[in-house]
Amino acid sequence: MLCDSYFKNPKDAPLLLEKIRACSEKSGPIRLMEICGTHTMAIARSGLKSVLPKQVELLSGPGCPVCVTPSNMIDMILQLSRQPGVMITSYGDLLRVPGSVRGDCLLRRRAEGADVESVYSPMDAIKIAREHPEKEVVFLGVGFETTAPGTPHVFWKQPPKNWRTFLFCAF
Repeated sequence: MLCDSYFKNPKDAPLLLEKIRACSEKSGPIRLMEICGTHTMAIARSGLKSVLPKQVELLSGPGCPVCVTPSNMIDMILQLSRQPGVMITSYGDLLRVPGSVRGDCLLRRRAEGADVESVYSPMDAIKIAREHPEKEVVFLGVGFETTAPGTPHVFWKQPPKNWRTFLFCAF
């Protein structure tokens, strides 16, 4: 709750930093993990690390599945998106992840005419596959344990023959 009451108003940042300092003096060293590369970049851009008390240590975490998907895997996906008759379906966050060529991502490929759809669940991808039996629909199930269990579940539902899954999960 400490952050909720002050984080929304930038003018209160000094007060929030003072509370963090006081808390760290009482409790001793505090270690906070940045789970996602986006967090790390935002912290670096904002200069947050330079204003935190010495007792507060920021640790880079494992990275979210999207951030840690190897660029060669993204390259493979991007290459697949150019294949005729293939439709790529994925959670929206993966659409922005670049491959080894700067700026090349599924959103760009979609803008260039590739068949790429953002979905909220594997069931959405199955629905799309049923609506487009003439295409091979590939679902990119990249996610944490919150999304991973739902993907294998769809295999019990007998997905259409034109549906494929690519999984990359972080636990």
